[in-house]
Amino acid sequence: MVLLAIVFSLVMEQAWPALVELRSFTWFEAYVDRLYRKWGKARIGSGPFGVIAVLVVPLLVVGLVQFFLSALLGILGFIFAVFVLSFCLGPRNLDSDVRAFLNDWEQGDVQRARQDARHIRDFTNLASSAQSVIRGVIEDILVAAHERWFGVIFWFVILGPIGALWYRLACVLRAGREQQVGESAFAAAAVTMHDILAWIPARLTVLGYALVGSFADAMHLWRDEARAWEKDSLAASRRILVVGGLGALQLGQESVEGESAAADASQVRATLALAWRTLILAVVILAVASLGALVS
Repeated sequence: MVLLAIVFSLVMEQAWPALVELRSFTWFEAYVDRLYRKWGKARIGSGPFGVIAVLVVPLLVVGLVQFFLSALLGILGFIFAVFVLSFCLGPRNLDSDVRAFLNDWEQGDVQRARQDARHIRDFTNLASSAQSVIRGVIEDILVAAHERWFGVIFWFVILGPIGALWYRLACVLRAGREQQVGESAFAAAAVTMHDILAWIPARLTVLGYALVGSFADAMHLWRDEARAWEKDSLAASRRILVVGGLGALQLGQESVEGESAAADASQVRATLALAWRTLILAVVILAVASLGALVS
């Protein structure tokens, strides 16, 4: 049932573009702001306890609904699981965002392409040169594929709808408070929670990149950079995704070698294709595991 829910959700992701419009987490952001204004300066609301407090209600509601629907009729529980997973993927469609960027980039509308690139990851930092933009987009696709797909799917497999929603809300909390880490214990706790949840799926994602790309290059770059993050491995997930992905693409750590818009676009397309091959590999592995469980 888990595999079917994932397949249905991924199909809906591509076949129903309007789904992106329904994935709004403004309700959660407003809920967090309201609670934080109420007791944010109090000790219980200033750190990890505050993060737990803002998450417990939505997660509890989803868990109870899933339990009662599954107990009432299994198919209702399955439909609800598909709905929650579909809601938690994204929230934007990675394919659409990358296609929009490529369309404007190849037409020479660099300014608009820069704006498109910011949709791939909300907090991307694009430098001024064209090659820096391409490099930033490639790196952000490698990270966004994990944040939009693999992290959510991993926790869905582990904890069901609660896990999918937990990871998505963790991403929302981090995106809204990452710049406040040095000023707020609540923000620091939110970022740390996201780092903890991303630790395992990020490394599995890099392994997937390596298996469907250049395994030797991916592992070589990962090993070479390991010392840079060994003292803070929790916060290293983004860098690991980038390094492993660039290695799998055989781009290395040097500047992206784009001599023309067409060459640049081909590198971006190769990155998106790598993410898709990794996603297909993940589904195949889940299918084999499910089949093995049925046979045994």
